[in-house]
Amino acid sequence: MKLISPSGVDVNIGDTLQADEYIGMCRREILDKYIRDRAEDFGADIVNGLVTAIDIPADHKTNPDSQYTIKYQEFTPGKSAGTAKEQKFD
Repeated sequence: MKLISPSGVDVNIGDTLQADEYIGMCRREILDKYIRDRAEDFGADIVNGLVTAIDIPADHKTNPDSQYTIKYQEFTPGKSAGTAKEQKFD
């Protein structure tokens, strides 16, 4: 069986599985909602948006205080275009 990622990378799977092994699968729309709802329950702010860039700091492997910058378009109900925003995360 060939598994193909959204980016077009393909991997042959199944031939190397042992009799007691399996490949876990899920429906993304259900898993994503579960993860989003759980994050919100733990205090996350939910943003309806599209990530347009992730800036990784050059020292992210050596500096525990470096922050990633996420650039995104935030969408609000009733508007057809997003608003450009960015946030920093550790």
